[in-house]
Amino acid sequence: MTLLLSVGGGSCATTRPPTWDDLGLATPATPATSAAIAQHDRRAVEDGASSSTQRASTPPTATASAGVVIDRALLEFHAVRARARRQGRTSPLWGEAWLDALARIDDGLTRAPVAHDLGAFVRARVTLEVELQQDRERKVVLPGSLAQLVVRTLLGVDDGVAALRAANAPGTLAPSPRPTDDELILHAPVAPLLVTSPFGRRLDPFTGAPRFHAGVDLDGAHGAAVYAAASAIVVYAGPQGGYGRTIVLDHGDGVRTHYAHLSAIHTSVGAFVAEGEVIGAVGSTGRSTGPHLHFAVTDELGAFLDPVAVLDIPFRDIASQVARKGEAPKPNPDPGG
Repeated sequence: MTLLLSVGGGSCATTRPPTWDDLGLATPATPATSAAIAQHDRRAVEDGASSSTQRASTPPTATASAGVVIDRALLEFHAVRARARRQGRTSPLWGEAWLDALARIDDGLTRAPVAHDLGAFVRARVTLEVELQQDRERKVVLPGSLAQLVVRTLLGVDDGVAALRAANAPGTLAPSPRPTDDELILHAPVAPLLVTSPFGRRLDPFTGAPRFHAGVDLDGAHGAAVYAAASAIVVYAGPQGGYGRTIVLDHGDGVRTHYAHLSAIHTSVGAFVAEGEVIGAVGSTGRSTGPHLHFAVTDELGAFLDPVAVLDIPFRDIASQVARKGEAPKPNPDPGG
């Protein structure tokens, strides 16, 4: 496998900046400014910052999943809003509760999600949209930049929902056996393999907000062939929110590969596909900056793995390979040991 890195090419993101109409709200009298948004982003990364919203005494650990962080943010959000209601609609707690909640949720959106986090993402989506509408109807005092900050966070939440819907949530599907008897080894889904946006934390190319990228973006010309990474059964083929036309392959034992933003789908649900078989074509459907393939890998727990780190090696060795961050194993200093 020859891996190339590039800063160009398409990427997974919204194709436009957020607008007030996304929430069905009128433009506030004081529009958002870049300074206000930058201030919010600083709140999202401050370590141990305190405010009158009284942050939880036990902050999320560095290893907490996205869903855990988001649910804790929502719990604190509701608790502070209850206090604000007792103080009246002019209480500064209303705005502080919102800014603190958005900072916490944005922190969650920089963390790796797992399949069972889907509920937390949906709860955040409903809570933010409904509570903002109610606050405007109650005419409580809110920061002028709030609506745009909420829209920006919701765009990140929606991306997470789309990704997690395709993951194999534990308990929702019976474990499927390997479709073939050979050892599972995933191969590159496009040629050449040119990474334009890697796996993990990155800045959203449009909003500039820190987000977790649950796959890799691979460069490709519009219409270029997309190949099955290994033999599999097609479990999904169709539209998938911001990911556009998407195919999900089940390789057995809970391992799935995801191919998104396709311009065309050349297979169907229930079909068996062989390794290297053309299943679709590179495109830019959904929320995308240009033609590319978003490629993701999930395991039996519904966790996203770095696709580049798990290509071309036996899947039984993936856990140790990922732990080494793709580095070759160190030789045993004592061959006889």
